[in-house]
Amino acid sequence: MVTSPRVTRVILNLEETDELDRLARAVEEYTLALEQARTALSEAAGRIAARYERGGPAAVAARVGWSRQHVSTLAAAHRRNLSSQGKDAT
Repeated sequence: MVTSPRVTRVILNLEETDELDRLARAVEEYTLALEQARTALSEAAGRIAARYERGGPAAVAARVGWSRQHVSTLAAAHRRNLSSQGKDAT
């Protein structure tokens, strides 16, 4: 046991430290995978909603459970990105 005026703690055994380290790594990996999935979903939602003049954002929003305004923003960003790519190509 480690004792100081402020902290008292035990020294974990090897099994405990290994388990905690393994689980902490898993959380980091899952967090990265979740962020990648969220990014992919946002990009797909914007791209799909941008295909339609009217009703696209509402349909996408209903499907994924987001607000229509959020999906409209993603669609607008997608259109801007396509527009800027077109300008770069010239």
